[in-house]
Amino acid sequence: MKDFIRSVYRRVWVLPRIQKLYRQLTIAQTFQHIYSTKSWGDNGEPFSSGSGSRGTAALRYCEFVLEFISEHDVHRVVDLGCGDYAVGSHIVQASAVDYVGIDVVPELIEYHKNSVFNPRARFQCADITSDHLPPADLCLVRQVLQHLSNEEIGKALANLRGYKYVLISEDVPIRPRVFNRDKPHGPDIRFYFGSGVWVEHPPFNMAISKSWEIPLTANSLLRTVLIARMPDPRNETTAS
Repeated sequence: MKDFIRSVYRRVWVLPRIQKLYRQLTIAQTFQHIYSTKSWGDNGEPFSSGSGSRGTAALRYCEFVLEFISEHDVHRVVDLGCGDYAVGSHIVQASAVDYVGIDVVPELIEYHKNSVFNPRARFQCADITSDHLPPADLCLVRQVLQHLSNEEIGKALANLRGYKYVLISEDVPIRPRVFNRDKPHGPDIRFYFGSGVWVEHPPFNMAISKSWEIPLTANSLLRTVLIARMPDPRNETTAS
């Protein structure tokens, strides 16, 4: 009963107020505010991407990505929403790939540029929904889309066309009540409403090649899907 009351309180009182605040901000302002207020926790460092970037599930994700890199002859990785670089650093250190971390928060990117000295790792400030993204063999999007609105997710997916391989990972409920419930961008996720992001379902309707699941809690899992050789409509238009 306590868990039920707590859940209702979060959905009815807490989340609407959080969404009202962030709805007024741009995407960049939103994530600047999240990091500056440590909305995802405090790991003792200037920037924290929260518990999802550390722990058993994060390590299992890294092992999976490293295996994918080896099996598919990947030489360059772009990590969209690299955050505090906890996951990215593990991938760089355990492989020979060239890594580009992308994030929309300028202060975070400058911090990485001044504190990460691996010659195979570099960082770039960009909005994945609108800015030009660097080329790569593999594009990683881990627990990023869940913080965006459906419209912004659609723009981000369109911006990924042309990558040979895209791995999209999302925190989703084991027994969803609905797919892709819309929300404004912000620190919260759809899980609290029994939803999540499934890019193969409306309104996105992406064709996925494979999917993998890593348990997170008794009620949630980290679901990763592969989108291979995403078609670029600009090329199709030119060809016609």
